[in-house]
Amino acid sequence: MKKAIIPILTAAISVTLFTACHHDSLEDRAERDARDYTERYCPTPFTDNQRTDSITFTRTDKTFHYFYTLRDEADNAEIINQHKASLKQALQDDLDKNTQSKAYKDAGFRFHYVFRSGKTAKVLFEQTLKGKH
Repeated sequence: MKKAIIPILTAAISVTLFTACHHDSLEDRAERDARDYTERYCPTPFTDNQRTDSITFTRTDKTFHYFYTLRDEADNAEIINQHKASLKQALQDDLDKNTQSKAYKDAGFRFHYVFRSGKTAKVLFEQTLKGKH
């Protein structure tokens, strides 16, 4: 299960690419990056039984929100509940290793992940993290 979620996380976290030489605030860039990624790529194709549905950014609390759908064997609440700690750690490790989000992490932005069942739309796993820099 953990293995199924990891590949797409790296791609989604990497959405925080910077555009060159703009004088926008970091919040402006975050909002634009999330919107542009969602408009261009979402929903993504399923990879390892998960897809990215959208990414949003909330200015008030400086939080990126990543929304995913799980299917097939990844869409299993019991297994997810059994592995919550390792899923949280995998998300944190991916976030910590992601150099493209460094400016956001340095500024104290948060990263909120929501994984929903493709069968029921029920939230199976939700976690908010801050990057270590």
